[in-house]
Amino acid sequence: MARRSQGDQHGRPLVLHVIPAPRGRGAQRAARELVDGLNDRAGRSPAGSARLRHELLALFAGPPEVAVDRTLEHRGRGGTSTGLSLALVAKLARTLHECDPSAVVAHGGDALKPLAAATLGRHRPLVYCAIGTYGGSVHGWQGALWRALLRRCDRIVAVGDEVLDECVNRLGADPVATSLIPNGRDPAVFHPREAATGATGEPVVGFVGALTTQKQPDRFLEVVEALRSRQCRFRAMLVGDGPLRAALEPRARAAGVDVLGQRDDVDAVLRDIDVLVFPSKPTGEGMPGVLIEAGLSGIPVVATAVPGVHAVVVDGETGLVVPDDARSLTDAVASLLDGPERRKALGTAAACRCRRHFTTAAMVEQWDDLLHELVEAGQASRPR
Repeated sequence: MARRSQGDQHGRPLVLHVIPAPRGRGAQRAARELVDGLNDRAGRSPAGSARLRHELLALFAGPPEVAVDRTLEHRGRGGTSTGLSLALVAKLARTLHECDPSAVVAHGGDALKPLAAATLGRHRPLVYCAIGTYGGSVHGWQGALWRALLRRCDRIVAVGDEVLDECVNRLGADPVATSLIPNGRDPAVFHPREAATGATGEPVVGFVGALTTQKQPDRFLEVVEALRSRQCRFRAMLVGDGPLRAALEPRARAAGVDVLGQRDDVDAVLRDIDVLVFPSKPTGEGMPGVLIEAGLSGIPVVATAVPGVHAVVVDGETGLVVPDDARSLTDAVASLLDGPERRKALGTAAACRCRRHFTTAAMVEQWDDLLHELVEAGQASRPR
């Protein structure tokens, strides 16, 4: 759904943030939260700096799960919210001409590709927010394409150490133009519940994420089935939507898993969970926002060792990090189901750590400084 930006916009430089589609995925929700936080912070701009306004633009049509300020409603090939076409680039170029932003931010690679093409020949700073690692080859035409895309960017912001390292050391990004700004979430939204267990008194094991092959929700069901065979007492819930949902639902019902689908109240859902299982594959991860959301909610996470996990989850102190196999995940979850005191201690430590390092306020402050610097430099050098 599109919505109008709030407040007086006249005379204030615009920063346009671009996402592929308004789906309720972590990266898109994080972009919306960042835009809102930056607009709230506009009244506290550095002395002598222009007050910036920020808007969120979605390129592709999609379910209105995240509110956007502008949308191109582009229909991708096969209905997907990925890919590049001349029609999309033309639409985007027209929109950039009409709203004339002082800077544009591409949230993820699927937003960067059309933005890089649409801004060719225009004196407009381009920022790439790198939200995940690149799983393809750095050789051949794909590697050459990504190196060219990164060279087109005035600044690159990586959400995690592994993403930053990959941008610089594998894809040749200029280290001087590359920054690390970790993801953040609002502790006022994501916070621990008061009750020690779920509604039935049994602990709840949960999965929250996209139902895609990369997130491995089928591995979560495999863990639940193994725990049932061990006679562990617990409830289980699967939260999210995606292409695997139809295939997973019969197996989930047979394993006694509640399938909740896409939810816009993830904060409330997390407060019903006692152990979060994060069984993702490494490719594509950067700093998974659900780990921060769970941490702020006081929930210990059992996670595979993918990029970004070790930055958020301290193994044995705030959660458990294990190899990517069902047996390791099952053993770790079972140990927390059998140890309520340990579960509580890990969750308390997770909340403390995430409040110190991964808040929206800290993320917004760093982005605000970077964008002010970039816009002011762009205005100073922009041809009259």
